[in-house]
Amino acid sequence: MLGSIMIISKALEESGFLDRLAEELDKVLRNEYLLLIVVLLIISLSSGFMSDVALVSIFIPFMYAVSRNHNKRLSKYLLPLSYAAIVGGRYTIFGTSTNLVIDQLWFERFGKYLSVFQFLNIGLAIVFASIPALLLIYLLLPNRESVVTSVDDLKIGEYVVEAQVGEDCELVGKTRREVEREYGIRIRSILPRRLSRTGRIHVGTTLIMEVPVDKLPVISSIKGLKLASESEQVEGKEVVEALITSSSPIINYTISDLDVLSKYGVRIVGISAGNRRIYGRISHVTLRPGDALLLMGSEESIAKFMGDYGLVPLRTRGARLFDAKKGAASIIVLMGATIASLLGVNIALAFLTGVIALMLSGAVNYRRIYQYIDWPVLIFIASFLSLGYAMSSSGLSMAIANVLPKSLIVLFVITALMANFVNNVSAATIMTPVALTYPNPLLAVTVVAMASTTTFLTPFSHPANLLVYNPGNYRPRDYLAMGAILLIIALLITAIFTHTIQI
Repeated sequence: MLGSIMIISKALEESGFLDRLAEELDKVLRNEYLLLIVVLLIISLSSGFMSDVALVSIFIPFMYAVSRNHNKRLSKYLLPLSYAAIVGGRYTIFGTSTNLVIDQLWFERFGKYLSVFQFLNIGLAIVFASIPALLLIYLLLPNRESVVTSVDDLKIGEYVVEAQVGEDCELVGKTRREVEREYGIRIRSILPRRLSRTGRIHVGTTLIMEVPVDKLPVISSIKGLKLASESEQVEGKEVVEALITSSSPIINYTISDLDVLSKYGVRIVGISAGNRRIYGRISHVTLRPGDALLLMGSEESIAKFMGDYGLVPLRTRGARLFDAKKGAASIIVLMGATIASLLGVNIALAFLTGVIALMLSGAVNYRRIYQYIDWPVLIFIASFLSLGYAMSSSGLSMAIANVLPKSLIVLFVITALMANFVNNVSAATIMTPVALTYPNPLLAVTVVAMASTTTFLTPFSHPANLLVYNPGNYRPRDYLAMGAILLIIALLITAIFTHTIQI
């Protein structure tokens, strides 16, 4: 089931659907605080159905845009982003790996699985209580300058792309300035130039646009607007940013000279040429060291082209185009699998069937299935499950339970500390067998589920925390101080829901 969830969420991530959603929210919600509340809430609720790391990687470019718009550093936004993704996953069984471990150990003990939304009420209560706390964390965080520590952190701000205006294009009749203001781009020129004199965009014109990389999914989703090379079909829609090095043999050639499409089946859909101004077609630009190309095609074709010409991939995330078919298919499959599991279908079978449906629809290439799955995570969890079985069968869990006081608060604190300073899967694996020895095992297991997902106190306690550590230029003390706020909230709400304390 976890492998299937990884595949479905990766397909949704690549579709650009959430990128477009974020862009629309930014246009509608002008108030910064209201925008943050809505975005953090969407991230938290989506985390119950998607990988936390995938969500954070999707919304990092959006947070870049927000920081620019409000003239603040990225450090104000990225830690709340990571925390929002971690907070939200707990309310579904498949939202976090720790819940899956707990569910499996529960099955081994009682012969049946927990409900998909077993932790819905308490999970959502923690989510909604955490949103104001995340705003407080945003206010308390330092406005710290970001640092670039590797080529993966290097961001190309904008690409010059060509796009053809079709008959049904929603831009027809608009002025250049209206389009620039609405979509946050810059139109360098309109070809042919005789049509641009009226100041309005006409059918059949070609737009030379300067587009920030985080707005590529938005531009590619505009109805009737086609990237200039989209008339030529290529296999695959992988989008990669490639840097031209000083030793590359394509230096001093133009894109048209290379004839990449016929030789490799790859489109060059955009170029970032540093300080040089590009007003004509990108195919006529002479390539220089330090230029970056936006490549589109199959992964194999792009890799061959980059290898032959000595290009370096700039980063593994961020650049993607909008794919409505893939986005719609991913959402439908996710909803269908969830509904099927609620109706009694085996949850693993339900999500595996969803993956097969994605492959049959063409939304997912079966050759990429292996890459979509985070194999180290699967192997790690499978290995730790054997530890859980061993603790139960050997009587070790009973021995630990006899030493610990039968207090749900103590159970929460020990599990949370273990999750933050050892590993969250380890915490769930070790403490779930202990919880099963309590007089009310379901309440105790609920406490372990909530505590093992409070990975807020250290950068290494969760991959999402590590993902924002360098871009936000954070310190370990930032996590400790800000994470303590969310941990206390989770502890209080868990205590209320498990009747440990009354209000």
